[in-house]
Amino acid sequence: MSITDYGLFDQALDQFKKTENENDDEYETCSDTCEHLEVVTENGVVICNDCGEEIKRNISHEKDWRYYGSTDTKRSTDPNRVQARKCEDRTIFKDVENMGFSEKIVSIANKIYGDVTKGQIFRGNSRKAIIFASIFHSFKLEGRPQSHEKLIKIFSLNRKTGLKGLKHVNLNAPKDSKIHVTYITPINLVDDIMDEFKANIKQKEQVSVLYDSIKNKSSKLNRSRPQSAAAGLIYFWICREHLSITLKEFAAKVNLSELTILKIAREISDILNIPIEEYKN
Repeated sequence: MSITDYGLFDQALDQFKKTENENDDEYETCSDTCEHLEVVTENGVVICNDCGEEIKRNISHEKDWRYYGSTDTKRSTDPNRVQARKCEDRTIFKDVENMGFSEKIVSIANKIYGDVTKGQIFRGNSRKAIIFASIFHSFKLEGRPQSHEKLIKIFSLNRKTGLKGLKHVNLNAPKDSKIHVTYITPINLVDDIMDEFKANIKQKEQVSVLYDSIKNKSSKLNRSRPQSAAAGLIYFWICREHLSITLKEFAAKVNLSELTILKIAREISDILNIPIEEYKN
């Protein structure tokens, strides 16, 4: 089985299952487990900031306006007539308007969000996690995949909440949605990681050639998460080029454990029969 057979969601979900013991299949509600300690009030609605559940809605029954018919110079229509309120909660445009995403990415993500929420209104971290996952899949469908770690930081989410958003989208997306058959490979993530180290085009091309030389030559690499495989590949290249970057510095930049990175790098070393010469500060 090739690397391309593995989607980032499947890999992330495996990681999530190892650290998560509770049954969270009922993602839409957490009334049995959440104590609603962090709440906010929006337009008279009290909302739990942790799970998004609507706790209380304050409704005013007082009339604070008057209408005097056709002679009323202040109002052109009768306020007694009820009009449908535009519900911005069903779109994501306001949520992401200052995050730097292109209009096309946001439009695709908005459609994904609508498909997986099915008209339901989510708030708090639940809403933010689903929007994050929608943006993640939007980039993937456009052929410009981003690592979920990078997007989680942009949305100021913790890893656990972010992965719940990915799970919700995967479980609720239509069966014929392309998000089920579009995968991320390590090479898709190389540019983002190397940008963290100010790498130039020539250096990125060297890593790309290196990837082609190891692709599908190890079941261990094929089973690895794309983010881990990409990081291990780049660290191996760093060692080969004798660049002054320590494993500790590299691990901190890519937000992965030193053990994970070194394990991948050593596997690549075995495939190519090239020893790793780590930089020691």
